[in-house]
Amino acid sequence: MFKKKKFDMFKRKKKFKATLLVLIFALIYGLYALYVAFAHNPGFELLSKNTISYSGLKAKIISDNTKISMVKVSLGTKEKSIYTIYEENNLDSDFQEKIISIPFTEEDKVVKFIKKNNLKSLYLYYEIKYKNKFFNSDLDKKIKISIDFQPPSIKSVRTDSYVYLGGIGYVIYETSKDTFLSYVDTGLNKKFYPIAIEKDNLISNLVFFTCGNRPCKNGKIKIVAEDLSGNSISLLRKMKTLKNKNWKTSNIVIDLSFLLNKYNEIFDSNLSIVSLENFLELNMILREKNNIEISSNTSAISNKLITSGKFYQMRNSKVFSDYSEKRDYYFQDEDKPLMTTYHWGYDLSSIKNAKIYASSEGLVSYVNNNGLGIYGKTIIINHGLGFYSLYSHLSEILVNVGDKVKTDTIIGRTGESGLAFGDHLHFGTYLQGVPFNSSEVWDQKYFLQKVLNIYNDFIKDPSNVQIKKSGI
Repeated sequence: MFKKKKFDMFKRKKKFKATLLVLIFALIYGLYALYVAFAHNPGFELLSKNTISYSGLKAKIISDNTKISMVKVSLGTKEKSIYTIYEENNLDSDFQEKIISIPFTEEDKVVKFIKKNNLKSLYLYYEIKYKNKFFNSDLDKKIKISIDFQPPSIKSVRTDSYVYLGGIGYVIYETSKDTFLSYVDTGLNKKFYPIAIEKDNLISNLVFFTCGNRPCKNGKIKIVAEDLSGNSISLLRKMKTLKNKNWKTSNIVIDLSFLLNKYNEIFDSNLSIVSLENFLELNMILREKNNIEISSNTSAISNKLITSGKFYQMRNSKVFSDYSEKRDYYFQDEDKPLMTTYHWGYDLSSIKNAKIYASSEGLVSYVNNNGLGIYGKTIIINHGLGFYSLYSHLSEILVNVGDKVKTDTIIGRTGESGLAFGDHLHFGTYLQGVPFNSSEVWDQKYFLQKVLNIYNDFIKDPSNVQIKKSGI
């Protein structure tokens, strides 16, 4: 009898433990399911500052470890959704984030509805169907958004309306206070940003620009202003390009023995023979990469002028290669060039390892002692207002980033580092990342007229800058 009671008690304890384990497991599972249900929900984030404009609506959908099958976006009043503006049912269920963009035009029903009712705000409704590890579910929410179909304004445009081929131009204009971003486009796929002064509910802008080694696109520049809502306005202004230069073309026959030495030097390799593929790797692929690095290190614009405005050519030097010289590269007896490049600067020759002085006052903004690819040892000096000078193929660098330099500061010595044919200085000038003809800064009278006087008058009184027209 005693043994039977003991056995029954053991069975009851065992059953209790089993039941307890099941309950604990069920509780953990239930808590986890609740966590997943509440913590793992898809997200919807507006990227357009909770504002609707002609630039449209942009939003980010975040899956958060769920599988989304449908997204629907509508606009309407506080009471109800009226217009469906986006719907997608066949979604890739494994995405982590998805950006949706919904543009608008004046002909869209929702835009006409807004204007007809003179609405200042709307409600954005979004519905997301999704599945997590345990449930199928819907997410239905609405967000109040503002309406802004009014772009900023551009007015009072002033310029002398000309540039020399490869040279500097300028334009002054005013934008409304709601302008968030403004720039000038000359057709180079490059934005030139302004020096800006806010005054009397307006923003006065001065932009120095270049059209590069070709005329401005369609003989015009485009001035653009954008607001925070994404509304934008653009204005075209005639810009005549004066062709005062005839840049020469040089035919260069590829010397494989020279190439071998330079290839091993630049790539720190030990090849015994080189091919045309190695030449293209060096002179095309690496050149493009180096030019991108130079552009990125000469793109920043500051409102302050650092230079006095006087730029000097390297002392006791002779020009033997000009800005925008076209170089056709030939292999042995081939009739057609293997590739073509343009020379973005001046090659200046002097004695071997000649002293190099800063061309003008500035701040050393870039130094590469290890060699910037085909450019070799390189220095870049920031002169303010988006203007920079570049010195490359050096044998020695004597300054550091952050150093203030003057025209009597020795910054380095000439050499033949990089893809250089003999000891010389490659000198270049850049405006917001774009190379331009250095002769325009060496001509002190012209630089005074085209840049310094314009800038000095602008910062004193943007509305009273004296514009001197050319005799064209």
